[in-house]
Amino acid sequence: MGIGMVAGSLFVVNTIAICLDVVTRKFGFQIPHLGSTRLQELEWQLHMALFMLWIGAAYVRNAHVRIDLAVSRCTPRTRAWIELVCLLVFALPYCLVLLNYGADFAWKAWVTGEGSESATGLPWRWIPKAIMEFGLFLLLVAITAVLARLIVFLFGPDSLRGQAQLRHLS
Repeated sequence: MGIGMVAGSLFVVNTIAICLDVVTRKFGFQIPHLGSTRLQELEWQLHMALFMLWIGAAYVRNAHVRIDLAVSRCTPRTRAWIELVCLLVFALPYCLVLLNYGADFAWKAWVTGEGSESATGLPWRWIPKAIMEFGLFLLLVAITAVLARLIVFLFGPDSLRGQAQLRHLS
């Protein structure tokens, strides 16, 4: 959760970047070496970093968007089975594929010195790509933690089931 809390400070930094961009464009002046293009690219990179570094923590805490209409009347055990199957069939393979290809994506950006396509954009495009990869790794860790809890809840001894029960299963 420490990474998520530190990443939360990116919200403040992103808000400042957005305000600077809006104010400088409104009044028609640019901060030297920090024009509107750079600020806009910084905004989307900070937004992506905030999202990617928080998504794993949000999943473990069940703070992510969830539409439970289909399972709202199911028992906690049925919900756990559905969650387990969906994690194994969808979430885990998704993370593994993206981690596999994303590592190469970030590495090529580093090796080639990839920067913005705009002449006035930000350099070092490998940084947001690496942050995205790290965020996917954190999501994989979160998925693994939830899988472990689900396995204990479904198959573990009765003494541990109550401790392993997830918030959204009650």
